[in-house]
Amino acid sequence: MNRREFTKLLGMAGLGATATLPLGIASAAEPYSGPFYINIAAIGGWDVTSFCDPKANITGERTINNWADSASIEQVGNIAYAPVANNQAFFERFYQDMMVINGIDTQTNSHDDGRRHTWSGRLGFGYPSFGAIASNAIGPELPLSLVHAAGYNETAGIARFSRLQDPEVIRNLVNDSVVQDGDSTYGLIEDNELSLITQYQDARLARLQGSNQLLPRQIEGMNSLQLANATRDDLKLFADLLPTTFEGGRDKRSAQLALIAYQSGLCVSCQLGLSGFDTHQDHDDDHFSSMAELTDLVTYIFDTAEAGGFADKIVITLGSDFGRKPYYNAGGGKDHWPIGSAMFIQKGALWGNRVVGATDDLHNALKINPSTLQLDSTSAGLVLEPKHLQQAIRELAGVDQSAAALQFPLNAEDVDFFNPAKQTG
Repeated sequence: MNRREFTKLLGMAGLGATATLPLGIASAAEPYSGPFYINIAAIGGWDVTSFCDPKANITGERTINNWADSASIEQVGNIAYAPVANNQAFFERFYQDMMVINGIDTQTNSHDDGRRHTWSGRLGFGYPSFGAIASNAIGPELPLSLVHAAGYNETAGIARFSRLQDPEVIRNLVNDSVVQDGDSTYGLIEDNELSLITQYQDARLARLQGSNQLLPRQIEGMNSLQLANATRDDLKLFADLLPTTFEGGRDKRSAQLALIAYQSGLCVSCQLGLSGFDTHQDHDDDHFSSMAELTDLVTYIFDTAEAGGFADKIVITLGSDFGRKPYYNAGGGKDHWPIGSAMFIQKGALWGNRVVGATDDLHNALKINPSTLQLDSTSAGLVLEPKHLQQAIRELAGVDQSAAALQFPLNAEDVDFFNPAKQTG
């Protein structure tokens, strides 16, 4: 049974795929080859004063950054950065393809609230991530449309996410007749036996659907089973692309699996994340190490995509719970601070090499004019919030008028971040 037959069968049974599947499912989708939206969370609250919104020390004030005592803020193109971690190599490689957005007020010092606000655009509960909205609007029938590895995972019921963590488990789930255990393969059933099992399973599901005596939970279970059966061949393509060895470390392995899912035409968006940014003690050593891992992950994603010939399809969003205080505590750490930054990276983007938004010397958010993107301290100016970024990325992806996006409006002022004609400063 293919996906078209599955959708037709649901309609004939009066169950409609929208009964338990994401909003908007109507017909089978072709393999996806559009932009691949990758969201990467610096989990714990990153210190952007040592990254993309660098701050020097101020005479008479508490120390903002130890590195500023012996080094100066660096700049490549229009983008300033701190001379720590692996920042130089990262910004020199990607500055032409990135937009930095500074001075984002998350309005909280709470981790849970900050993550929810950053990745959904709403401080309160119940809003889905951008990845869930994109998955629903662009590829709701794709079996791996939304891949989640770490970070904010709220879907609000409009999408299902997949966790791709153990390649061997994935192989065994996709291959119905054998089990792979390391270098050994064990046969379970013959292909003709599998065909017979599937035939009887489909007949039983059809009888149950025609009974009109099913509870909602039973209907949901049958829909899920039939969708799994209908997409089995697609998942085999994904399994065939799995390499025999994977990159070391959980974070790179998660990214590698998500990239393979995209190469298979089965994935629209993924959520990745790295921990280690909540540095209340020993800030410099721990935080800079985590920052280097973060920029290395971005580099790995683009290296892999370039080798696969689809680097121009990658759209990365980097963000975090919030920022960190612009001075050290008694333990040499930095505590929570509501003002942070975000970053978008896309190869060849016309909006690259730009900085929007700003903070003062003590890392307080400054207002900008939403039309000109220039600093504006008048009543016409506004302080950037996560909702402005989430609305803009919805528009960039062309999903801002989708049923899912309209179900979860952000009510954000229009800030045209991605218009290359807009000058910033």
